[in-house]
Amino acid sequence: MVWDLIESKTEVKNRDTIRTEGLSDAVLTLNDGTKINISENSMILLDISDKNININFAYGSFEAAREGTVSGDMKMNITAGDKTVEVASGDVKLDKTKSELNIKVDQGEAKLTSNGKEETIAKDQIANVTDSGVKVGKPVYRLATPEDRKNILSESGTERISFSLSGWKSDSVKQTNPYIEISLFPDFSKSFIKEKLTSASLSKKLGSGSYYWRVSYEDPTSKSKLTTEVFQFRILSDPGLRILSPKSGEVFTYSQDIPVVRFVWNPLDLYSSYSVQIAKDSNFTEGLVSKQTQNQSLAFDSLKEGSYFARIQAKSNLPGIAEKSSTVVSFQVSKKTNTTPPELLEPVRGKTFAEEQTRSQLFFSWKDDKDFSGYEWELSNDSNFQSKVKSESTKNNFLKLTGGLNIGTYFWRVKGIGSNGQAIESKSNTFTVIAKEEMELVAPANGAEVEVDERSLVVLKWRKLTGKSNYEVEIARQSDFQPLVLKETVSGNYFEFKSKDLGRFYWRVRSVEGDGDLSSVRNFQMISGMEPPSLLTPVRNETVDLFSRNSVVFTWKPVDKASGYRIHLIDISGIREKQILNERTNSTKLQFSEIQKLNVGRFRWEVAALYKQPDGTERESAYNKQDFFISVPELKVPKILTPGKIYVE
Repeated sequence: MVWDLIESKTEVKNRDTIRTEGLSDAVLTLNDGTKINISENSMILLDISDKNININFAYGSFEAAREGTVSGDMKMNITAGDKTVEVASGDVKLDKTKSELNIKVDQGEAKLTSNGKEETIAKDQIANVTDSGVKVGKPVYRLATPEDRKNILSESGTERISFSLSGWKSDSVKQTNPYIEISLFPDFSKSFIKEKLTSASLSKKLGSGSYYWRVSYEDPTSKSKLTTEVFQFRILSDPGLRILSPKSGEVFTYSQDIPVVRFVWNPLDLYSSYSVQIAKDSNFTEGLVSKQTQNQSLAFDSLKEGSYFARIQAKSNLPGIAEKSSTVVSFQVSKKTNTTPPELLEPVRGKTFAEEQTRSQLFFSWKDDKDFSGYEWELSNDSNFQSKVKSESTKNNFLKLTGGLNIGTYFWRVKGIGSNGQAIESKSNTFTVIAKEEMELVAPANGAEVEVDERSLVVLKWRKLTGKSNYEVEIARQSDFQPLVLKETVSGNYFEFKSKDLGRFYWRVRSVEGDGDLSSVRNFQMISGMEPPSLLTPVRNETVDLFSRNSVVFTWKPVDKASGYRIHLIDISGIREKQILNERTNSTKLQFSEIQKLNVGRFRWEVAALYKQPDGTERESAYNKQDFFISVPELKVPKILTPGKIYVE
């Protein structure tokens, strides 16, 4: 295998294989003017060894436009399995799945050879090639919107898409019975929307992703199934461009040196470059300054005192994506008339520390200010700073305290020392030192019922201990934690617990560092928002006599919106449980005839409802369970009656 990275303007060589993956496509331009547009998840092999253009079409979808080609003598031959399509000039589109090949001619004509037979496909005709043969004709319906290969930008990530088609005639709908199919797969192996059409248009709310759609219908004459061409469209997540810094109305103050104003914004996947524009007016005409970058931040260090307006503009190198602008923010650069006191940062007012933590490290920090040549840090037991515990001079805007502190409440402040030696005092902050922090669980509440979705996920949270980041989570089915379902070490103060099985769980958390403080025990119950079916027969603890039966019939009530059901039959009469049956069914009844698999004893049967998910998969509800017994009458040893004893001479 030879892999190569390609980009726009890459030269294509003879017998190159071009394969596109999801959310990508390619346009090949040949020297004679032919354009080959390859959709995502497609593959072709290009062979121009002789005077013609030969394409081996493996799978997917592609379109070849031969309008205005240099040489009319050069033909394009497209091979798809044992079928060949010849195009002299015109515009042809091919869609290929495992069982079907669709050819649509928009301009000119194409010749199709299949099983030794040749068919001509004229302008506006579609050929459906299946195992049952070739059908060529003008389609009853043509897809209109969304257009093929359309990119739809969405700020929210979900959009209501309007689907429409042409050729709709109310008198022919009953004869054709049209259905719209929307799929995530080009071969429509899984259609997550298949709906009968009652009008020429309908709308559906869809999330970000790549979609394929078509209309299937019956031929009014032969009643065989036909499909339109396949259109592909994408919904691309395109959130708004937001300036994160500076905040609107923010003031940047300075005494001597002009401050650095840093702009930060949210990155956008579809855009490759950004420009920051700053002006004196909101129309961006007076004193406009602009800088461009490919990063998500940019700094300006030459903005003089005054009021400013700023915005960010994003540009994309992708076709069809327009330039995007942020909202306008205003800010000020202001020279200070007098020196302001230092602003304390950490620890914030009211913070609590464990006594053990203060022995290792305790950091104090405050905003740096060029007006000060140095700082004097003070720590006291009282708010008036009459009895100072510690004090220290530093040129930095931070300080690390070692040696530890006793239990109690403390006050701290910083004095900024100006160039003239004058000290300006900050406000004071307070913090508390306690003996030991308790390991406390936060959520879910003790005994809570947690309704889970298709991910079967419960987020366990606890209060983070100061200075400790690693924790050990234990989860079990029993309150004595024997045996453990899970034991995991995590960083942070939460854990995402996933379980295929629903029901009650017990959990606790301990700190890995230090003394390994252990929390109290809590329990929660995982329940499903999807309704399980109610079981009918056999009823709970019923005895089923197999002497006169050759099968066991299981029945349950239907569940609204269920796409099917899954039934388990389990032999629980022995030391270990033994599964006898695991089957999916669309019915609310199942007849089990393999009675040779059933011994005398206790059995459990359980049924879950299946719900269709947006991605085409099915999600199980919880299982409803019931036990029953199997018995056979006691068999007596047969007594031989005839013949009796016979005397022989």
